[in-house]
Amino acid sequence: MSARNLQAIVLAAGKSSRFKTEKTKLIEKICGQEMVLYVTKTLENIGIHTTAVVGYQRETLKKLLKKHHNENIEFVTQEEQQGTGHALLCAQNSFKKDAILILNADIPLISEEIIEELYKQHTETKATLSFVTSFISDPASGAYGKVLEKDSHIQIVEAKDFSDDIGDTNIINAGIYIVKKTFLEKYISQLESNNGSKEFYITDLVKIASDNNYTVTTVSAPFDRIRGINTFKELWVAEQIKRSEIIRYWMEHGVRFSLAQSVHIDQDVEIEAGTFIDCSVHLLEGTKIGKNCTIKGFSTLCNAQVGNNTTVYPHSIIHDSSIGNNTKIGPFACIHEKSTIGDNSIIGNFVEVRKSKIGNNSSAKHLTYLANSKIGSQVTIGAGTITCNHDGQQYQKTTVEDNVFIASNNSLVAPVIIAKNTSTEPGSVITNEITDQTCSICAVEQTVTKSPRTFKTTENTQQKATSISNSTIKQKQTST
Repeated sequence: MSARNLQAIVLAAGKSSRFKTEKTKLIEKICGQEMVLYVTKTLENIGIHTTAVVGYQRETLKKLLKKHHNENIEFVTQEEQQGTGHALLCAQNSFKKDAILILNADIPLISEEIIEELYKQHTETKATLSFVTSFISDPASGAYGKVLEKDSHIQIVEAKDFSDDIGDTNIINAGIYIVKKTFLEKYISQLESNNGSKEFYITDLVKIASDNNYTVTTVSAPFDRIRGINTFKELWVAEQIKRSEIIRYWMEHGVRFSLAQSVHIDQDVEIEAGTFIDCSVHLLEGTKIGKNCTIKGFSTLCNAQVGNNTTVYPHSIIHDSSIGNNTKIGPFACIHEKSTIGDNSIIGNFVEVRKSKIGNNSSAKHLTYLANSKIGSQVTIGAGTITCNHDGQQYQKTTVEDNVFIASNNSLVAPVIIAKNTSTEPGSVITNEITDQTCSICAVEQTVTKSPRTFKTTENTQQKATSISNSTIKQKQTST
């Protein structure tokens, strides 16, 4: 499509009052991307220069759009929201091309093909004004303007201005127009607010064009592609459609979903062939999954990079982290804050890894906390081991070099380095740097002091019991 003579005006100034959230609906996300970006990125992909008319919470919208489009988008402010016609009037000084594409910012399912077909028909019919229509099976549903044609004349009647007979019409206006600049310059100032909303409607331009015998062309599109979003229910429906579209795409590219309707997947997720996605999995924000992986039920992956042939067992969380090839994660594991797990490694039941790097062929299978750590290759971390990474003032680093065996219930008090080929005994508290590569660390000399303790019973009597209290555990690090 050649868009040399076409520019876009995106109407994004509305108050979103039906959302009842006191914030613009256009920043609500659909499959991980803000609603308004679906429209602006579609226009950018076609190569159409865009001006956004902003008003309500304009700084929020401008910041978002600039972030994703840099300087390739312009802004016009509608100080008072007096309708779509008034918004277009505010953008009048931005008209530069011969044809002006005007569309609402709340139609996230719009496709490039609809815009291209509209422009093609507009050009071929030499129309002054062209717009997109759609068919709805239930005339009473939605708040869409109805398209009426009679005696070669065409007009759009907005929902608030329906009479009984108009309400039965099945053809609706999609809110996507292409209008000649010369026509807009001549007639836009003639719009009036004599309607139920006391607003200026863009749709009145259709009647003006038809009444003055200008050529008006319509192009029909599937309703699901032009759905407007005015309530959270409509947002939910649109997201269901988008999610189904994404899942269908990955199915066609070799990915199996066990219960597709229960999976949440964002639009920028990538999955390679041969991978299996179990029920109730959440794949969010740029997650990339390699070949022949298995992601078991109720796991959440957010900005996660997963290598080939890796299994993520149920109820695991991977956030802002990367997992190597042939690795096993979970169940109930949590890997987050830019952690890295190497190839052929195991992070098992109730293990949390935070801001850490785990080498190849290493394992922490049970009940372990590894934070601010660098763990080498061929390392075994026993059940119940933790890194004591905060000294009361700041986080400290733990380093465990290659081929180390850490026994169960160890506490590694950072900052600490454990040299390669070292092993520890169960229950050890490691506070000093271990540099001897043949060193074995063990917990010794545990002293238990017995003392009587008095208890009160329901009979208000006293009894003495022997209990272990004020236990002193004296541990030494010894070399063997």
